[in-house]
Amino acid sequence: MNNNRTARETVIDEIVTATKILLNEGILDTFGHISARDPEDPDSFLLAQKLAPSLIKAADIQSFNLEGETTDNRPSYLERYIHSEIYKARPDVNCVLHSHSPAVLPYCFTDQPLRPVTHMGAFLGEAVPVYEIRDKQGDETDLFGGSPAVCADIAESLGDYPVVLMARHGVVNVGGSVREVVFRAFYTEQNAAAQTAGLQIGKVKYLSPGEVKTAGKLVGAQIDRGWDHWSERLRQAGLA
Repeated sequence: MNNNRTARETVIDEIVTATKILLNEGILDTFGHISARDPEDPDSFLLAQKLAPSLIKAADIQSFNLEGETTDNRPSYLERYIHSEIYKARPDVNCVLHSHSPAVLPYCFTDQPLRPVTHMGAFLGEAVPVYEIRDKQGDETDLFGGSPAVCADIAESLGDYPVVLMARHGVVNVGGSVREVVFRAFYTEQNAAAQTAGLQIGKVKYLSPGEVKTAGKLVGAQIDRGWDHWSERLRQAGLA
């Protein structure tokens, strides 16, 4: 690693690597995106220009203010306001991921709450909140997070949680770093798959509030191990 790299350059590299990891692990699809707060300017965040995730390189990263605007004249994601409104509402958040994580999607359109079922999902809290766009926007929307007003409501639904689901649309993971969000996104997906399987077998015994707190703290200390593992999988696949 080049020790002369700036904090911003390091985070940009992590955004690119995170995008590759999330694609390789089947969490990100054609339309997802991950951003990071600029470590050199907390009132700005870094997000790729409007591209298919598999094409993103460091040169594609744009800088946005907390209104979701940029002076970069290249095309930008319409859903960038999901990122800007969350950064505005949550000073503790340094990374935002929007995806359509496959195993999580059923919990975006059913009345079954997504809840932690194993120690690796403890960070989810007692239940994951769901943003329901119909509450304020009616039932003729495109279900998209394409305006500051809608995305401010998504941020409000997120509250202090690490994950919020967008009804009939997808998932938003947040965290204190790019690595933490990748870790959380992977285990949000894994927990959803395990919960769905468990519901088909019998009565699910969810984590207790005490287990959520204690196991979440233990597992949360393992973020770098996850990052190292998934980065190595990229190298082995020739994608690094």
